[in-house]
Amino acid sequence: MAIKFNPVLVTLFVVASTILLHISDARSVRREALAGDWEPITSITEEVTKIGKFAVDEHNKEAKTTLEFQKVIKGENQVIEGINYRLVIEAKDGDSTHNYLAEVWDKPDKSKSLTSFKQLLEA
Repeated sequence: MAIKFNPVLVTLFVVASTILLHISDARSVRREALAGDWEPITSITEEVTKIGKFAVDEHNKEAKTTLEFQKVIKGENQVIEGINYRLVIEAKDGDSTHNYLAEVWDKPDKSKSLTSFKQLLEA
């Protein structure tokens, strides 16, 4: 006796299985992103540069200094209720250039907060 397959039921099963698989994968990726690990920033985008400029501007306001932002050298980000950025920034202080480690919290409401700004020791 041959088994008969209803093509409509087989199609519905395949579609439902595919949707459930994608939902499961999406949840897994979201959990990984929310785990709080620091991830390297692989490309210094315009947004990362804006965060770096913000860090120098805020530091200047708080410390009453006149550092001039030059560039973001490298960085990491962390997804936790918004995005934390940890950036190595090059800034000019008068005639000399130094590197600084800045941490900025880019909050879910799109406001930003400078949480740390320190000059790195010269090698």
